[in-house]
Amino acid sequence: MRRLSQVPYRGGVQAVKNPIEWARQHHFAADAILATIFVVTAVILGVVSEPDSGERNLGGLGWSLIVLVNLPLAYRRRNPVAALWLTVAFTLPYWVLDFPDQSAGPNILIMIYSVAAHVDRPRSLQHGLAAGSSAMFVALVGVLAPQEDLPWFSVPVNSLLFVSAWIFGDNLRNRRAYLDELEQKAARTAHNRDLEARRAVSEERTRIARELHDVVAHSMSVMVVQAGAARRLLQDQPDQAAEAISAIESTGRESLNEMRRVLDVLRSDTDEIELAPAPSLQDLDRLARQCEDAGLPVTVVLVGDPRPLPASIELSAYRIVQESLTNALKHAGPAQATVRLVYLSDEFCVEVSDDGRGSATGPATTGNGQGLLGMRERVEAFGGSLRSGPASGGGFRVSARFPVEYAS
Repeated sequence: MRRLSQVPYRGGVQAVKNPIEWARQHHFAADAILATIFVVTAVILGVVSEPDSGERNLGGLGWSLIVLVNLPLAYRRRNPVAALWLTVAFTLPYWVLDFPDQSAGPNILIMIYSVAAHVDRPRSLQHGLAAGSSAMFVALVGVLAPQEDLPWFSVPVNSLLFVSAWIFGDNLRNRRAYLDELEQKAARTAHNRDLEARRAVSEERTRIARELHDVVAHSMSVMVVQAGAARRLLQDQPDQAAEAISAIESTGRESLNEMRRVLDVLRSDTDEIELAPAPSLQDLDRLARQCEDAGLPVTVVLVGDPRPLPASIELSAYRIVQESLTNALKHAGPAQATVRLVYLSDEFCVEVSDDGRGSATGPATTGNGQGLLGMRERVEAFGGSLRSGPASGGGFRVSARFPVEYAS
């Protein structure tokens, strides 16, 4: 047996909210129903009420004015200004001709409220003041005319009612505008947050791809060169072939460790993972030995007074040297390479050159390869510049300039 507490209750509040939501979504239909209710109510009051002393009996003109006074309610939100003045135009003659007041209803109050709620403040104030003044002028005449018995307090009371109707409508318009602004602001914030998240993801993908390329490309190039040398030396010089194989093993182990460090960062959901230190310029000697073992002698030259650099610049400079030497291994052929580290007063420069045959047809020369693209992105991230191309005396040269404030 199903328990009663498990059955969702869908009556009560939901039943009340549905007509309200429907009225908000169907303005004209809701206002047309309101106008119909007012017309029917006014007609009923006109039939059952007896005219007071001094009031005229409702004739064809009176009944027509009753209908015309209430019909503009159907347009109070679609065209509030026109509906206001139509109401004033039919209500004032109804009053002047002394038809029974109970059949006219509070239509001018509703229209002033509607104008204030749906028209900007300067226009609503202008039309509300003009319409209220017109009604108050007729009321004042009714107070002062000897043949009329309108009480004196009707003028201040009706004036207060008109002012209150305008204030309520204006407050509603301000609240609606404030809520709309909040919704738009929330939508813009969500949109900007989405764009920021996408940009962050794109930047992170680029950074990861650059790191993986730097790790894999250099290590694989060294290992390929060493494997080729081992194959050639295996028959005649097995000792040297064994050294080449040992170098392949060492390089592969180091590249695996570095790649594992990058992948651990990607897999971890926290920042508490213990990371190996990122490579820096202090590791250039080890990088040079790897290249020499692969057949590319490398000379490191220091120019100027070496000073501490920001860690991010050291990493970027190391990766540029690593990628340049990798390109030299792949494209330069038998060659020697020189790495120059230049410490100037306001910038730090890295230059890698070789005296090989260059790469006249490869992507390293055209700048379309991922290696040079990654190097350029690294340098431009610090506001620097990268130049690459064939050297004047032969070979290939990569030069990177980093604007820097040296750490003390």
